[in-house]
Amino acid sequence: EQQQDANSALMELDKGLRAHKLGEQCEAIVRFPNLFSRFPFPILINSAFLKLADAFRTGNNFLKLCVLRVAQQSTKQLDKILNIDEFMRRIYSVIHSNDPYARAITLRMLGSVACVIKDKKNAHHSVQQGLDSHDRVEQDAAIYATIQFASHSHQFASSICNKIAAMLQGLSTPLEVKLKLIPVLQHMHYDVQISSKARGVLQNLLPSFPAQDFVLTTLNSLTSLSLHSLIDVSSQVALLHQYLRCDPREAVKRNSLINLNILATKAPHLWSSNDSTALCEAYKLSTLAASLKQGILQVLCTLTKSTLLKPYWGINGLIPTLSAQHKTLLELCRRCCYDSDLIQAALATKLFASISKHAANSNDRNRSSFTDEAIQSAETLLLTLAPSSETSAQDRRALKTILPTLQQLSESNSGVDVRIAEDIVCLLSSDEIPICSVTSKILLETLASIVTTSSTPHLLDHLASDLFRLLKMATNSANGASNTNAQKVATILCVLLFTSESEMKNSNFPAKILSFIETTLNNWRLYRIARQASRLGQHTVAHTLFNTISKSVSSEHHYFWLTGLADLSTAEAMISASSRRGSGGSNLKNLQGAIHLYHSASTSMMAAVTPNHPLTFQCEYARLRNETLQAHAQLLSACSLIRTCPPSAIAASTGGSKSGEQNEILVARMKSCSDWFMAVETGYSNLHMTSFDSDPKSLLNIDLLQQSCSIMAHAVDVLVLSRGSGLGSITSKSSSFDESRKPKNKVTIMLEEVLKESSPSGPMSQLLTDCLVKCSMAILSVPLSFPRYFYQSLQTTSIKLAISPSQRGSSGPVNIEINQQLTLKVEGVVQHVNSSDTRRKFREVARVKLTLRKVKQGQAKVPNTKVGEFVQTVIPRNDYFSTQFLITFPVPGIYNLHIGTNVEDGDGVWWKTGAKETVLVKSFDDNLRIQQQAQQSQ
Repeated sequence: EQQQDANSALMELDKGLRAHKLGEQCEAIVRFPNLFSRFPFPILINSAFLKLADAFRTGNNFLKLCVLRVAQQSTKQLDKILNIDEFMRRIYSVIHSNDPYARAITLRMLGSVACVIKDKKNAHHSVQQGLDSHDRVEQDAAIYATIQFASHSHQFASSICNKIAAMLQGLSTPLEVKLKLIPVLQHMHYDVQISSKARGVLQNLLPSFPAQDFVLTTLNSLTSLSLHSLIDVSSQVALLHQYLRCDPREAVKRNSLINLNILATKAPHLWSSNDSTALCEAYKLSTLAASLKQGILQVLCTLTKSTLLKPYWGINGLIPTLSAQHKTLLELCRRCCYDSDLIQAALATKLFASISKHAANSNDRNRSSFTDEAIQSAETLLLTLAPSSETSAQDRRALKTILPTLQQLSESNSGVDVRIAEDIVCLLSSDEIPICSVTSKILLETLASIVTTSSTPHLLDHLASDLFRLLKMATNSANGASNTNAQKVATILCVLLFTSESEMKNSNFPAKILSFIETTLNNWRLYRIARQASRLGQHTVAHTLFNTISKSVSSEHHYFWLTGLADLSTAEAMISASSRRGSGGSNLKNLQGAIHLYHSASTSMMAAVTPNHPLTFQCEYARLRNETLQAHAQLLSACSLIRTCPPSAIAASTGGSKSGEQNEILVARMKSCSDWFMAVETGYSNLHMTSFDSDPKSLLNIDLLQQSCSIMAHAVDVLVLSRGSGLGSITSKSSSFDESRKPKNKVTIMLEEVLKESSPSGPMSQLLTDCLVKCSMAILSVPLSFPRYFYQSLQTTSIKLAISPSQRGSSGPVNIEINQQLTLKVEGVVQHVNSSDTRRKFREVARVKLTLRKVKQGQAKVPNTKVGEFVQTVIPRNDYFSTQFLITFPVPGIYNLHIGTNVEDGDGVWWKTGAKETVLVKSFDDNLRIQQQAQQSQ
């Protein structure tokens, strides 16, 4: 099925639709959504929906229901239906049926496709008639269609508002129907008059129908209407406050808090200071249950995420006077931070942390006071909740609430991260928390997040011995291989140990950590540890683990992948060891060994390529790293050239070359090295622009490697080629490095010192070449950190193109006469696949640039010929775009039309990524052919 083209798949489904058996027809219908996802182009979708409309018109109710489900599952494809009127005519013919169930399914079908038929008057009339039906099934379908049309059509919302209001206020409408009609009014937000009328109708329903279901539905509809209209948010907040304080039913109070949280999330700027004070006062009510008080604190936490509180911290932070509303909020926090209800205490501490963050505009005394109180409360809760969270679900929930607060406090306050890290390690070392428990895993994950975001250098250095002791306990518990928590805990502990600077410098560290994990953890955990080791510079550990795992896989592609990773780790471990020793000859030898290993790794990765895993980024990243190492090796070889030549003062007497010839040879070699570094820098730049789906830290990794090549090229230019004139450019280039990267400072300082000591007009000396060697070693001394995108892609974006007219066969060109113009239609679909987190995308496609290059075969050999290039930029709509090119072929011959795509993200950055297609076109002169036939006939 996956190898079928669009026409074959559509013909097969059409054959199933025309089958005599009901089961075959249903099977064909339910396969249409898969067809739309594989070939999401308008021509196919239009034909398919017309066939489905025929099946809907002629089939029984069960087939109609199947077609309805297909339409509901393919909402993104509905706007690609080209013949809307014909599709509507076939569907709408069933509305006149005598069967109320058929009419009900038709109404639901009309509602499902309302986005493309939103202004059809006959559909509006049928929906309004359906509301008056005496059949409950048909009336429910009409209500569903009313909600769908009202959410898409301004005209329908304006025309139906009075009818809905009359039905809600009429005595003849059953209560069940009124309850279903209330949500329709939340879509009456297209103008102020309709919105005000709908809000008035809903507010009148509250005292008229005080039943719980009516109140809950009405409050939800009022909240949604307020968010769309924005002018009634303040009055809606006041109404929800009233129900929170006065209504005795707990379900209504809880629903009011849920709606208040929604308003605080989406419209916090429309809240006033009195609203937060009202929540604080509501908290003091003795009639409120504990869960409702927790809800109030949650609303306040959501509200304080915005900048609402900043105006109350004095004028420009110079006056420490607080407003009455703010004092009330602080009193609530101080009262609840040490409450016996631990969830309330955790939420109050979270609120206190947000307030301390907003207090940054106040003077230092207030800011430190609030921060200290929040930290003390958070630490107290951590030490209280961690031991009991393993046996109490409520304590575990409170612990999960307080841990992000601890991370937030550690990010904004220096020194707090050290205290929290010590507290977590102390808790894990005690006997109160089992090392293989869920609580241990949660605490270690929080510690890993704090280490990742911390600005404190060597955060875990003084805790390394404790972490090793915990790792030994975890691996002893993981021997049974059934304790998954112990396996996870051991994995996190290994990652934490990799971040310890003191342990990385210890030569016994790899053997020590391998002795714990190599025989106790399963292969998947070992792979994850090896992956993190390669990302954190522990390549010796990664090499050993990759080699161990490669002997246990059953797939040939996996074996080659792991073998390639093992070679890469071996090469990087060799480079790091040689750069730390600092011997020139051994450095060059180790670099050559690493280059050989990179060649072997590239071969293994090419063997690991599969259609589902092309490994394009991985192979290119390894190739560029190999080119970088070759450039460094070439530089070291060129620097050693000056040592083999006699000094310029005695060169003539020893029969050697003259000083000028020596300089020319050395300058030529250095120029070659500089060009090599610049070529690799260009390669990294292209890799950056083609990595559209990579995460930001992976892009930063590529940028750092690119800048290191740029710095080396400029260092060669400063010391050898331009002799001291380019220090400003090298300094500006190096300033964009991350501050945690020491080679930037080393390279800049070394260049400044050497340029001060050497004469700009003097001959080349060993002092300059030694400086270049030290610069190279400073760059290579930092262990390479493989980016996350090298192992894992969090999103996948691809562009699928359809070209018409297409070639008739695999090699047959498109024929066109020279006096005609070819209209080439290019359609495309942007497809997204998020593997880990479907709620988050690093970047999305905002625009697509289509580039068409017309190249005549054999034209490349002719000098001074112009290649025709056409560019068009389109904006995708529902991930679909379409455009046309008008091309002329004035000269007979065979042409290649190369269509390429570039994409622009939401920030306006263009990326060199996307699909590429080639169309073969044959241009001919028909008059010449007629003349040749006439001559042959004569």
